[in-house]
Amino acid sequence: MTQKLSRYLMATFAALATAVLTAAAVKAEGEKVGDTQQCVRLQFIDQTPVIDNKTILIKMKSKGQYKRIDLVSNCGGLKIQGGFSHSTSINQLCTSDALRVLEPIGSTCLIDKIVTIDEAEAKTLLAKK
Repeated sequence: MTQKLSRYLMATFAALATAVLTAAAVKAEGEKVGDTQQCVRLQFIDQTPVIDNKTILIKMKSKGQYKRIDLVSNCGGLKIQGGFSHSTSINQLCTSDALRVLEPIGSTCLIDKIVTIDEAEAKTLLAKK
C-alpha cells in the first residue's frame, strides 16, 4: 500500500468515526425520560395534539417516543381551537419559537420547555384531552 493511499484511508476512517460519534451524541440528546431540549426537528414529529391551554403533546415518528411542550402560561383558545402554527427558518420547533393559536382566536403562546416523556405519561395526557 502506498503512503498516499494509507493517509487517504486513515483520513477517511477518522472522518467517518467523527461523523458516527457526532450522530450518536445528537441522537442521545433529549432522549431519556425527563430530559429537556431546546429544539425538536420537524421531520421527526408525527402529531402535536393539544392537551389543554398550557400543554401540547408531541408524538414522534419513532414508535413510543413522546415529548411534552409546557407553555409559559395559559394560552387562551388553544384547547378550543385544537391547534397552533409557528414560523421557523431552521426546520425545528424550539423553545424560542412563538406559537400562534389557529384563527379566529390568534393568541400567541410562548414555550417554557420541551420535555421527553414516556408512553405511560403520554397516554395519561391524552386521556385528559
